[in-house]
Amino acid sequence: MPFMPTPPLTRPEAPMPETFSSTAQMATIGLRDAREALRDRFVLVAITALTLAALVSLVTGAMALHGDAATYAQAKALLLKLGKDASVIAAPELYPLKLLRGTIEQIEIMGAVIALVAGYRAAAAERGRQTLALILTRPLAHWQYLAAKLAGGLGLAAVSLGVVFAATALILPLVSGVGLAADDLARLAIVWGAGILYLTGLYALGFGLSLWARSPAAGLIAAFALWLLVVLVAPQIGDTMDPDNQVAGGIYAQLSVPKAEQDRIKAGFATYETIRGGIEQASVTKHFERLTFAVLGIKDSYTGKPLGPILAEKSGDLLVLILFTLGLGGIVLLRPIDPDRLTKEN
Repeated sequence: MPFMPTPPLTRPEAPMPETFSSTAQMATIGLRDAREALRDRFVLVAITALTLAALVSLVTGAMALHGDAATYAQAKALLLKLGKDASVIAAPELYPLKLLRGTIEQIEIMGAVIALVAGYRAAAAERGRQTLALILTRPLAHWQYLAAKLAGGLGLAAVSLGVVFAATALILPLVSGVGLAADDLARLAIVWGAGILYLTGLYALGFGLSLWARSPAAGLIAAFALWLLVVLVAPQIGDTMDPDNQVAGGIYAQLSVPKAEQDRIKAGFATYETIRGGIEQASVTKHFERLTFAVLGIKDSYTGKPLGPILAEKSGDLLVLILFTLGLGGIVLLRPIDPDRLTKEN
């Protein structure tokens, strides 16, 4: 009888040796999930589309920034050529990270879709292959298996966003002609970490619902319904209910209403503001946006402000992101798995 080679350990059908520690088995499952996700055609195309969309919006703004820098350099050179003092022309304040507004908005929408679909795929893969019951026969606690799957999603989010922000850090100085300082790179790293939290939480949502539902497709539909409510509906309701957003630049600024008078007007609508604020607070996307817009200086009130005070002021938004991801991850880990039921339902 010819020799039959043992299937590789990274295949879900292959049993893991008893000598493997739980940590090694978790690492094997997590790395396998991340590799398979990155080889998945839809996920790969979606990540490429996300990167290209972010770069297109970035390059457009970077070209305008380059024009501003070039105009200043030419004017300064002309004054020096004429023997005049170049200090009479104020140097423009160039903040290249403000150009990442489109990138953040793409992560909020396209990145969320990628995370939900990747979570669905991670659950549907095992259920579709009928290998979930086999894997859980190994000396591996259910929560450890689930933690490994979530770790694979975290790795996917880290790699995907790493590609986006690495491309940004390389292309932005080339196109705009404005270099990135160490402080700028630190801000990009913080936004990268916040993005990982945001996408990992959505991955856990897609994975958990696709694993628990009668069919993975039903779980994906439920995940998208919740995503639409949290990502699109809640922020828009809050913005629409804010009267100061109905006029470009703010209605109070356009009417030149003094600050004391603004406070008096708002006091008369305290209940209304509480409801509107509560709707906005329900959206994790809004917290992600507020944190990243402040760190990158996209919002004018934070432009040029030191990083330390910004992080102190936005610590609440960061805490919401952390609790969102840990909360959904904890729910996934604590809910028991019944592999026999999932196999029959599939």
